[in-house]
Amino acid sequence: KSAQFPFSIWLPDAMEAPTPISAYLHSATMVKAGIYLVARFTPIFGGSTEWFWLVSGAGIVTLLYGSINAVQQKDLKALLAYST
Repeated sequence: KSAQFPFSIWLPDAMEAPTPISAYLHSATMVKAGIYLVARFTPIFGGSTEWFWLVSGAGIVTLLYGSINAVQQKDLKALLAYST
């Protein structure tokens, strides 16, 4: 998904709408697209240990990157952008 590290750099800068809801809407669409993509590839790669560690590792790195950057933000909009 595009909010996955290292492709997540665009998300905080894309919040041009006047409300913090824009961060939520941007991320919700990307999360749905990412879940769909992983679900489509699971029958192909699902039994593979490499697939498990690749998806899990990317998720853990994204979780740590987003949470560390989110707690450093002073703006609610930026906090939502990083935390989602």
